[in-house]
Amino acid sequence: MAAVRAGLARSLEAVNEGALARLEFPAIRRLLADRTAFAPGRELAEALHPTTDLREAERLQDETAAARALLRASPSAGLRGARDIRDALRRARLGGALDPEQLVAVADTVRAADRLFGDVHPYPPLAARTRYARPPTDLAAAVENAIGPTGDVLDRASARLGSLRGDLRAAQARLQQRLDGLVRSPELTRVLQDPIVTQRGGRYVVPVKAEHRAAVKGIVHDQSASGQTVFIEPLEILEANNALREAELAERVEVQRILEDLSRRVERAGEDLDAVTTALAAIDLVLAKAHLAESLESTRPDLNAEGLLDIIQARHPLLVEQGSVVGIDVQLGGDFRVLVVTGPNTGGKTVTLKTIGLLTLMAAAGLQLPTAAHSRVPVVRRVFADIGDEQSIAQSLSTFSSHLRNVVATLADAERGDLALLDEVGAGTDPDEGAALAMAVLETLLERGVLVAATTHYPELKAFALSTPGVRNASMEFDPDTLRPTFRLHLGLPGASNAFAIAERLGLERSVLTRADAHLSELHRSLERTLREAERERTELATALETARVAEADAARAAGEAEGDAARIRDDAARALRRARAEADELLLQARRALRQAEEARDRAAKRNLVEDARAALAEAETARAASAPTEPRMTAAIPIAVGAPVLIDGVSEPGTLLSVDDRGMADVAAGALRLRVPAAQLRPARESEAAPRSDRPVIRGSAPSVPLQLDLRGARAEEALAVLDRYLNDAAVAGVERIRIVHGKGTGALRAAVRAALAEHPLVREHEPAGPGEGGDGATIVRL
Repeated sequence: MAAVRAGLARSLEAVNEGALARLEFPAIRRLLADRTAFAPGRELAEALHPTTDLREAERLQDETAAARALLRASPSAGLRGARDIRDALRRARLGGALDPEQLVAVADTVRAADRLFGDVHPYPPLAARTRYARPPTDLAAAVENAIGPTGDVLDRASARLGSLRGDLRAAQARLQQRLDGLVRSPELTRVLQDPIVTQRGGRYVVPVKAEHRAAVKGIVHDQSASGQTVFIEPLEILEANNALREAELAERVEVQRILEDLSRRVERAGEDLDAVTTALAAIDLVLAKAHLAESLESTRPDLNAEGLLDIIQARHPLLVEQGSVVGIDVQLGGDFRVLVVTGPNTGGKTVTLKTIGLLTLMAAAGLQLPTAAHSRVPVVRRVFADIGDEQSIAQSLSTFSSHLRNVVATLADAERGDLALLDEVGAGTDPDEGAALAMAVLETLLERGVLVAATTHYPELKAFALSTPGVRNASMEFDPDTLRPTFRLHLGLPGASNAFAIAERLGLERSVLTRADAHLSELHRSLERTLREAERERTELATALETARVAEADAARAAGEAEGDAARIRDDAARALRRARAEADELLLQARRALRQAEEARDRAAKRNLVEDARAALAEAETARAASAPTEPRMTAAIPIAVGAPVLIDGVSEPGTLLSVDDRGMADVAAGALRLRVPAAQLRPARESEAAPRSDRPVIRGSAPSVPLQLDLRGARAEEALAVLDRYLNDAAVAGVERIRIVHGKGTGALRAAVRAALAEHPLVREHEPAGPGEGGDGATIVRL
């Protein structure tokens, strides 16, 4: 039983591999392999196979999307410096010593992995590939310390090596000095072929003329091809040569020991290096998928397990590589599971089948697709494909036999969850029998729930698709004016074969076409006319629809431009209105300021007249009183009155405050709203009960006319309003006003805030509060001085 299952598995695998080949999936593998940068990654690309598990397919798509994001963020990301070190690892595991180039390759690969793993860390789908890979950076550091980039073992590799190389250089210098002396000596100059020193067998020798070989005592190591020169190691340098040779051997043994030690470290790090190599290969494959997606301008498909195919503007990847290609829209699944595609020869029916199958395979392998965004693709168990002609003389297979063999294999194994692609199903035999056979095959696959896309020229299959639930017609578009296919697919209606039109375009004589037309049945003629008329109407409707879309786009653009113009006009009007309001406010403020200045000038003039009259009346009253009243105590030097003290003025009932006394005996006194200048002799101290109640307000110097109990600042800018407010507070304090009202309005609150902030810090203000509801509410402030 196990043998039967194994045989069945091999058979299914062979069927699927054959389908992959017919759908040109190996060509996609080659495109992918060409974009890898690492031999193990290339091997993965060449062995790429679609998965049948939806979650695994989604994971693979996540990796490709993450790789594209990585390349957009860091275009230089990749496996720079990584090499295939698997042979070196095998040799180290067998106990062999690695040569310097292999060790450098191991170190470069570790460093490349360390860089790449850092680059992919921000991308979880890629970072997951590195989860169990730990680059042995200590090994890389040891190799880099011992071996240079060109593969030379460095003096610093070990202390002993450095010492041995020092001895070796010293021995070479001594030997060279001896040799230089020899070749310059008069005894040897005449017997030497050339005054030079060379090597033979690792020993330093001099070229001696053959006829004088007896003149030089030493060891003969070689002779020239002509026999005229012999290469002799003179006895004088024999010991020096031996010393040099011993130093070279000691240095070589130490180098071999260093390489052996590093090889054993590679052996001990074998598991980590295997994991690093595996991770690098996996990421290399994913980056190749991203590069392929960029070159094909691909998008990520929406995968599903419900057997729904809806690809939009799909392009065959191999045709994209060759140049421009017409995109097709294809739907399959849902309320119909069998799609029958008809249309003219060379119209693109076979390419449509291949596009459906190849994109389905690519999506399940984690490859993005050359389609519009949000195309839906099912993840299927297997893909069966009967595409192309596999007739073989050697195998006695005709066209019909080759097709039928693939159909038989499909019917033997296809089940729900599989995809079957049948090109020219039932072709190659009697049309009636072929059509009947094709309908039976499609019915069988439909009953099993297999997704099927089939092409045909049989009218019976077109009628079958129209009358059978779960089966849908589709046709390749044909331009009746140019007599050429447009390679666009339309769902819903069957297509005419247009064999006569294509034959005429290819040069078949008109008389032959007329004879052929006479042999057609009336039913066939009627069907073809109907299909051609339907094709023409569909083309006209498509043209009208495109025209309507263009008109709609133009209207939308015009509406947008009009809306933009209207918005600009509204903005200009609003700006003009703001400017006009600002100018009006400025004019209003200037008018108020001019009015206030005029009122102040008028009040000052009236005040001066009133003061002069009062002074004259007071002088007359004082004269009369002095003549009639008894003498009272007067201000004398013995009873001084301090400046700022309360005083009584003869003839004035209201007490005042002494402001100053000059050298002529004249005193300035503030009495209520008046400022009087009287002789100091007319002053006498006022009793506390007679003095005006003292306040905490500062003493105000100066005089002021009558002050209104309200200041209106509305419409003024803050800096102007605060200057006016300061003058008003000073005048009100001089005039003795206790309570005033500042009107600032509500508005945005900026002027109100500025006024109240100034009042809070002003030395003349005792307190302030918002006005009551009857006095303006929050649009005014009550101030007590």
